[in-house]
Amino acid sequence: MPSDAALHRFEYDGWFVVIELDGSGLDGVSSGHADLHWKSGHRCRIALAGKYEDRASAIAALAQRSRAFIDDWDITRAQRASPFIDQ
Repeated sequence: MPSDAALHRFEYDGWFVVIELDGSGLDGVSSGHADLHWKSGHRCRIALAGKYEDRASAIAALAQRSRAFIDDWDITRAQRASPFIDQ
């Protein structure tokens, strides 16, 4: 793992999120991803690449996108909710 790589984990609304920041290249571009897990499995990977001020801002961007995905997932699930379907 490069010296400027980072790992951040958190739970949000029943989801477990693991953010891995790979670090920055010579051009200043940071890359990384967030893996989103819900119930028994992996549901989504959100990738990120771009110029960020520091590791913390890149992690914050991935965390924000992860929360937005989860919020959208919950809204979509609620819209199709039925008392006859186990979600």
